Amino acid sequence: MSVLEDVAAWGAGLSCEDIPERVLELARHQALSVMGAIGAGAGCAGGKAVAGAVEGWGGDGPCTTFPGGYPRPFYSAVLQNCSLSMALDYDDYLFMGHTGHGAVLVPFAVAQMRGADTRAVLTAQVAANEVAGRLGASVLLGPHNGQMWAHIHLLGAAAAASRVLGLDAGRTADAMGIALAEPVYPLFPGFMGPGSKLLTAAVPAITGTTAAFLAEKGMTGSRVILEDPQGFWAHFCFLPLPFMLTGLGSAWVTDTIAFKPYPGCAYIDTAVDALFGIMEEFREEKGRDIDADEVSEVNVEASLLTIAMDAMSGGYLESSGLSPTVINFSVPVSVAIALLAGELTGAQFKEEYLSANRDRILRLAGRIGLRHDASLTVRFMRSLDEVLDLKSVLAELGLKGLVGARRRLREHVSRVGKMGAREALAAWKSLGPEDKAYLRSFLALRCFLGQRPGYDLGERRFEELVMPFGARVTVRLKDGTFLEAESLIPLGGPGDTMRLRVPVEKFVRELQPFLGDERAKAAVDVLLDLENNSLGRLTEVLSVGGR
Repeated sequence: MSVLEDVAAWGAGLSCEDIPERVLELARHQALSVMGAIGAGAGCAGGKAVAGAVEGWGGDGPCTTFPGGYPRPFYSAVLQNCSLSMALDYDDYLFMGHTGHGAVLVPFAVAQMRGADTRAVLTAQVAANEVAGRLGASVLLGPHNGQMWAHIHLLGAAAAASRVLGLDAGRTADAMGIALAEPVYPLFPGFMGPGSKLLTAAVPAITGTTAAFLAEKGMTGSRVILEDPQGFWAHFCFLPLPFMLTGLGSAWVTDTIAFKPYPGCAYIDTAVDALFGIMEEFREEKGRDIDADEVSEVNVEASLLTIAMDAMSGGYLESSGLSPTVINFSVPVSVAIALLAGELTGAQFKEEYLSANRDRILRLAGRIGLRHDASLTVRFMRSLDEVLDLKSVLAELGLKGLVGARRRLREHVSRVGKMGAREALAAWKSLGPEDKAYLRSFLALRCFLGQRPGYDLGERRFEELVMPFGARVTVRLKDGTFLEAESLIPLGGPGDTMRLRVPVEKFVRELQPFLGDERAKAAVDVLLDLENNSLGRLTEVLSVGGR
């Protein structure tokens, strides 16, 4: 069987009873998180543009657009919902991908069209998470990363729609093959800055869903489209990791969902967490908030992931106007807004707020520095290694494959910024003996030699995975006061003991303007008991005025 046929057979045979309760609980909270992101995205300029376009097309339909709950045709609903959930980078993420757009919103829309029950919706959601996250992992060594893995929504939407439609394994494989026949390839200028970024998940989600409808009616798709010499992996990665698509039903990437408490890339979260810790401590001690005008400077130390993210966005920051997309990937600007507003929510990304506060935000951002702390990078690697066994991954890839991938990766990274030799040497010197020894262990030839029994993701314990995007923040006031805090595990991420609180609070906060506080809290109860409520009830509680 081909890789897609294996994946499709698992997806077609999946039932709600097969999924561990802890995974189902996370999936229910994922729905809350995605809906909260939609509520926040509705207020920004890009979100308004999408909602206005959909409204202008007119026509009622069987599906629902959010926030508000207006009945629209299927494609209008998927376009609006997935675009708004993407708008402010407020979406959940997991190992490895931002799957929630298609995983949550596609099965709900398909079920509305076909009258499927909520158990089928939840099952399809988990199926989409599992296959889309694995597809992202399989192209880790490639030209894209994170949200720019737009192609994962092709596979996720096809898997979700096929499951709700009840397609058998063969038809599901065809749907996946059709979906990947013309994969999307996002470009940085269209992603970093302009509103076109909102379409990153919406367009492939529509394509993936369409593929399932076509497969249902008999259209075929290539079932070897991933591994074919002229197939997907040949064009979308420098070295494929096909073994990342193993372990379905044994290891659950849904276990790794991180719920974002703030709009923005995951790599800003711990910096903002630490800043708010400083602000809260100052408030308790002084009985007042920190005034931004009394701040002399702010310094953020973070891992290489955060440094690279900020560097890629820096070239697209325009002082004449603050784009929500660029803010989402800028540590200085995100921290400046958080310090000025005392919060970082959807309200700060409305055009009115950004226009009124642009000069203050940029002045403060100019006093915020960012530098690499290599120990935080190694800490992140160690955390992944504990669950994934990175040396086994290296052995599976082989030395020759890695050398070739490194060359192609360096060529690509040189176009979007990279760490120079001087910075790399300084980072190495800053490490302690244990961290240096740990990194040297990956350079040993024995990592690439010996028997390779075959890496199986099913042996990984994803429920134990922690992703510490650590950050250390120091604030110096003009009177000489020095304030410092560190955050290692982001609020809402795996390892946070209050993890499930984040999507609940996010949902209520961002949808309260549309539903009211009482209705928003009632909607939380319905979503967290999804399987015991009908689609009609779910639509009712998520709609303005109970429409």
